[in-house]
Amino acid sequence: MISAEQTTFIQTLRLLAMKDRLSDAERTLTGARRLQAEGPARPPARVGRRVDLSCDDAPGFPVWTFRPKRPADPAHPGRAVLYVHGGGYIMDFAPQHWEFLADLTERTGSVVRAPQYPLAPGHTWRDTFPPLLDMARGTGGPPPVLMGDSAGGGLVLALAQTLAAEGGHAPETVLISPFVDATLTDPETAAHDETDPWLAAEGLRACGRAWAGADDPARPEISPLFGDFTGLGRMLVFTGTRDTLHPQNRDLARRARAAGVACDLVVALGSIHVYPLLAVPEARGPREAIAAFLAGAPATA
Repeated sequence: MISAEQTTFIQTLRLLAMKDRLSDAERTLTGARRLQAEGPARPPARVGRRVDLSCDDAPGFPVWTFRPKRPADPAHPGRAVLYVHGGGYIMDFAPQHWEFLADLTERTGSVVRAPQYPLAPGHTWRDTFPPLLDMARGTGGPPPVLMGDSAGGGLVLALAQTLAAEGGHAPETVLISPFVDATLTDPETAAHDETDPWLAAEGLRACGRAWAGADDPARPEISPLFGDFTGLGRMLVFTGTRDTLHPQNRDLARRARAAGVACDLVVALGSIHVYPLLAVPEARGPREAIAAFLAGAPATA
């Protein structure tokens, strides 16, 4: 049984016809172009009151850095985190992203970098992958934990696989309802798509094709479900059963474990896409689990 707050959120999605907006490929991309024309999203003022917030554009696009206002406890220093936001590769930061990142920074004492990367359909993965890969490698000190939601989760998994193949270190990842198969080929996808009040498989496939550009959407940089999991570090994956992406999230955990990766899969019965980011009671446990993960709590193989 989901909470009253999540039920209300689902009702709001239906009133706004959010699924309808993603049910047609052309409508999905047209809507994205219209939203992007309004200009880049910016964090609300209240976020700057909670954390020290700065922005630079060294990679060629804005990168927001969240730092705790209080110095980290030397006995429990925060981790460096690279967070890549979701939105089907076509949408900018949403209000829930800013709130989640502020909470993550306050809760863990971590320094979180969040790139505002170029979006499809005007850009493809080839415009974004190299600079994000440089950020994922880290500059001095320990490499960052890679974290992302939805499309951002797919992107950080692809980055982690690339880093693992380089042999430098075993990247640790936190994936929230990750979009890891842009082709949506799992045979159970259709059944979950029927119950998802937010996402629509047809629109997601259009997003994947736009992000791929001239490349095959099944290539691992775009659909890391089909990539090599060898050498990855600890993984923490969250998925709700009322999510079009739930089948590929389960498959992700199976493939990771088969490769010997310590992967915790947290399944929320009846919950929707990216529920840990939402202002609902179901998000409390995942946020505590993420804090524990960053503090070094082991994931189970």
